[in-house]
Amino acid sequence: MREPIQLETDNGLYLPGLELFLDVRTPWENGFISHAHADHFARHENILCSEPTARILKARYNVADERLNPRPFHEPLDVGPYRLQLLPAGHIYGSSMLHVTRKSDGESLLYTGDFKVQPSLTAEEPVFRQADTLVMETTFGAPQWTFPGRNEITGMILNFVNECLEEEFTPALLAYSLGKAQEAHAILTSAGIPTVSHPSVAKMTTACRHAGCPLSAPLIFEDTIPPNHVFICPPNIVRSEQFRSIPNLRTAMLSGWALNKNATYRFGVDAAFPLSDHADFPGLLEAVRRVNPRRVITVHGYTREFAAELRRRNYEAWSAAGGDQMEFDLPR
Repeated sequence: MREPIQLETDNGLYLPGLELFLDVRTPWENGFISHAHADHFARHENILCSEPTARILKARYNVADERLNPRPFHEPLDVGPYRLQLLPAGHIYGSSMLHVTRKSDGESLLYTGDFKVQPSLTAEEPVFRQADTLVMETTFGAPQWTFPGRNEITGMILNFVNECLEEEFTPALLAYSLGKAQEAHAILTSAGIPTVSHPSVAKMTTACRHAGCPLSAPLIFEDTIPPNHVFICPPNIVRSEQFRSIPNLRTAMLSGWALNKNATYRFGVDAAFPLSDHADFPGLLEAVRRVNPRRVITVHGYTREFAAELRRRNYEAWSAAGGDQMEFDLPR
C-alpha cells in the first residue's frame, strides 16, 4: 500500500510536501485559493488559483498581480515531485478543486474546496477525477439536507416573482453578492424578467462578466427600482434605512438553509427558497462515488456525521477537526 500524500490540519489545511496552505484565512507564503468568497481568502505571497478566480480576486480585494499565479483548468503544473491540476468545482464562477499526484508512485489527493454537483447557469460544470485521498467540504452533510431539483427551485423563485409583480409589489431576492446573486440574475434573465442590482452585487456581476461568465450587464440600483423589475441585493442590507425606505417590497432569501422549517422567521423574510451553491447530502455521496477514494477527510459543516455515514458505507473516513465517534456492531 502506498503512503498517502501528507496533509496537516493544525493551522488549517496544509500540504507539507508542497509547502502549500489550502483556503486558509491567515496569510502565508504559498496558498491555494479555491474561489473568491471571503472565508477562503488571504493575502498570501503566492496565490495559486484558477484564471477566472484571479480576475475576481483583483476586482473584489484589489489583489496585486505579482501575488497571483493563475492557472487554466485541466492544465498540468509540475512542482518538484508533484503534478498539480485545477478542476472546475461548480460552486461559483471560477471555483476550482485541486488535484495532486505524486509523480514517483502515482499516489493522489483531491481537495474539493466548496463544490456543487447539480448544474448551474453561472458556474462551470464540476469535474471529479479519481484520487486516493479525497478532502471534501461537507456543509450539508446530513440526510435532511436534500434539495429539490434545479427546475423545481427555479419554478419556486419565478412563481414568487410573478405573484409579486402581478400584485404590484417589488420582489427583492436576498443573495450573497458573489455566487447566488449571479445565479438569480441568470435565472431571471433567462425568464425575460428585468433586474436591478445593489451596487455590491453589480460589482461582482461585472467582475464575473470580465472573467468570462456569460451574464448580461447589470442595471445598478440608485435609490429607486423601475416598475416590474426584481431587486437583487445582499442579505446584510435589509436593516439599512435605504432598504426600508423602498415601498411595497416583498423579500425572499436564497439559501440552502431555506430547507429549515423556520427559515422565513430566522431570516426575517416573506419567503425562502433552497437555492444553494453547495452540494446537498446526495450530491456529497455522488462526489465520493465519482472520485472513488481509499480514504476521505471531511472539512466544514457536518464533518463527523458525514464521515460516520461513509464509514457505514465501508469507506475509511475521518473529520479533519477530529473527535470522530467510532461505531461498533454490538451482538443482539
